[in-house]
Amino acid sequence: MQKVIVPEKIDNLTDHFLAKQGYDVITVKNPDEENILRLAPDAAAVVMYISPIPNTMYAKMPNLKVLARNGVGFDNIDVDYAAQSGVWVTNTPGSNAISVAEFAVTDLLLLAKRSVEFSQRMLKWNDWGARQLMSHEIFGATVGIIGFGHIGQQVAKMLSGFGVKVLYYNRSKRDSEYGTQVDLDTLLKESDYVTVHIAATPQTEGLLGAREFKLMKNTASLVNTARGTIIDEPALVDALKSGEIASAALDVFDQEPLPADSPLLKLDNAFLTPHVASNTESATLNSARGAVKMADQVLKGQKPDWAVNQPDTDKLR
Repeated sequence: MQKVIVPEKIDNLTDHFLAKQGYDVITVKNPDEENILRLAPDAAAVVMYISPIPNTMYAKMPNLKVLARNGVGFDNIDVDYAAQSGVWVTNTPGSNAISVAEFAVTDLLLLAKRSVEFSQRMLKWNDWGARQLMSHEIFGATVGIIGFGHIGQQVAKMLSGFGVKVLYYNRSKRDSEYGTQVDLDTLLKESDYVTVHIAATPQTEGLLGAREFKLMKNTASLVNTARGTIIDEPALVDALKSGEIASAALDVFDQEPLPADSPLLKLDNAFLTPHVASNTESATLNSARGAVKMADQVLKGQKPDWAVNQPDTDKLR
C-alpha cells in the first residue's frame, strides 16, 4: 500500500478521498521537510501547501513520485530538479481564480475610493474633516493587468462592467474580448491602476523595480495578489514615499510573515493584507479536490492533468 502525506485540513475537506482510493494516508498540519522526513520518508506522494521542498529531499525519499501542490504557485519547488529526479510536480490552476480576482478588484476599488483611509480617520479620530478629501471614479480609467492567465482573465472580465479600459501584458500571445495586449512599458505608462497576476519564476523576480515605477503615473496605484518576489520591495517603498506612485494594495510580500520592522507598515498609502486573497471556502475546496486528484492520477500511473514539469521518463519512480 502506497503512503501519502496529506494536510489534515485537505484530507477532511475531500472526505478522505485518498484513503478511499486505498492509500495509506498520513495526515499532518503542515507538510514541511521536518514532518515529511520524520513521519514517512517512504511516502510516494505529498500533498503540500507552501513550505519549501529542498532538492536534498529527493535522495531521502526513494519512493516519491509526486508533489501535489494545493494551490497555483509552485515557487517553493525547483520543478526542473524534481523532473530530473523523476518526480512529478502538479498544481491546481484556476481553482482560486475567481476568489483572487474578486480580491484584486476589491483592492483596486478600495484604493480608488480611499475607503481604508476614510475609515481609519473616522475610527481613530472621528475626523469628519476627511469629507474634504476627494476619491476617484474608476469609470473611464485605464487598468493594466500584468499576467493574463486564469486570474488575470477573470479580473478583466469582472472589470468589463465598470467602464474601464483594460490593457494586459502576457509573455505569450493571448487574445481577449475584455482588453488589449500590450508590452509591459506601455502598460505601465498608460495605466491608472496596475494589478499583478503573473507567475513567480526566476524570469519574473524583480519584474517591477525602480525603473518600472518611474514609468508609472504619479497618480497611479498598484495591486499585488500574486507573489512578493515579483516586486522589488525596497524600490516600491521608495516610490510610495516619494510620491512616484500614489498608493499600493499588497497581499503578498518578499518575506512572509512581513517583519515587524518592515517600512511598508509605516506607510499611509500602503494597504496591506496577510496573503489571504484565495482564502474563500470555494477556492479552498476547489484546490483541495484538485490536489488529491493529481496525487491519485500519478500513483495510478497516469499523466497528471495539471503537471508543471515533465519528469525524465527513464528516471520516473
